[in-house]
This record gives sequence, structure tokens and C-alpha cells, in this order.
Amino acid sequence: MFIQFKLSALLISTMLAPWKNGLPNKPAYFPIAVWLQSPKLASEYKAAGFTLYVGLWQGPTDKQLAELKQAGMPVICEQTAVGLAHRNDPIIVGWMQQDEPDNAQPVIDPKTGKQIEWGACVPPEQVVARYHQMKEADPTRPCMLNLGQGVANDQWYGRGPGANLGQYTIYVQGGDIISYDVYPVAGLGPNGANDIWYIAKGIERLRRC
Repeated sequence: MFIQFKLSALLISTMLAPWKNGLPNKPAYFPIAVWLQSPKLASEYKAAGFTLYVGLWQGPTDKQLAELKQAGMPVICEQTAVGLAHRNDPIIVGWMQQDEPDNAQPVIDPKTGKQIEWGACVPPEQVVARYHQMKEADPTRPCMLNLGQGVANDQWYGRGPGANLGQYTIYVQGGDIISYDVYPVAGLGPNGANDIWYIAKGIERLRRC
């Protein structure tokens, strides 16, 4: 079994707001989540102490949500037609924006349907507009926006042409829960664990936005 661990930093100041159908509004609650894992494993993850699923591969589907409900495992998933059809199901506790829109996006050849290059990141204004659409469709749950490692890693080349740090002041307006990925031990260079401070660096940057 392959498990992808995403070492993410999370800003939760608005997560515990009194959303009617959101995460538990309890001071002692803290989410420990898995990313894009099979709902079939939800009972095992719950037994191991995990409290939340984030993202559903090619979902959500009716089957995925039924499996999570059976295991009692809440989920933050994409706001698709299937998801909105389950808007009265408390197993969904939040909606997921496009993952890492601040990274370079693939450019697809319309004739072949194949990627030909990497283009610019998703414009932050587009992310904010999508957020308002999601809130209009369901104002009872928070929306989660997960950003890429460019939040903390100034050497990250994957943001695409024209990207800049100033865009994050707009990106953060596109979610109620803001998180980001960074890989200080395995992905930043030879310093390994000595770069663990990148996690705090990114959080501080987002808090200033």
C-alpha cells in the first residue's frame, strides 16, 4: 500500500468557527488528516487516531461517501454535483478548492489533448471568484484552500512565469481554511531536518497576508 504523506502547515483560526455543517466547534478539537486515501481504509485510519479525510480521488462518489459514513470519518472534499447532492449529510464537513493553484498549470494541446508545457499559476482572482461561488452554493461549510511550497520556499521553481509572493495576499481570500505544503526534510536540499523551520516560515507569511 502506497501512502503519500503531505507535510502541510495549517491555519485553523477560522476552521473552528460555528459552521452549521462544519468541523466540531470544540476548543480541544484538532484535525489529524490523511490526504487522498481510499475510504475503504477509513476504519483503520480512525483506529490509528486520524480524525479527518481531505480529498477523495476522482470523487466524491456516492460509494466513497457511504464508506466514510459507515466508518464515521468526516471528509473535506470537492464541491461537485455529487457532493452538493449530499449537502445534508454531516459526513461532509468542508469543501476543497483546487489543490495548489499557485503552482504552474499544465498547458494542453487542444488537438491532441496532451500536455505540451507548463504555464502560469491560476490567477488568484480566479480562486477568490470560485470561493464565492462555492459559498453561494453552500454557506454552511468552510472552504479549504491548499497552496504549494512557494509559500515558504523562495527557491521553488514550480510556480510558473510571472508568479510572485504578493499574489498570496489575494489567494488567502479564497478560503476559510488555508493550508500549504512544504517538504523540508526530503525535498528542499541537503540540510534535511535542519530545514524544518520552513513550516513556521510559511505559517508566518500567511498570517501576515
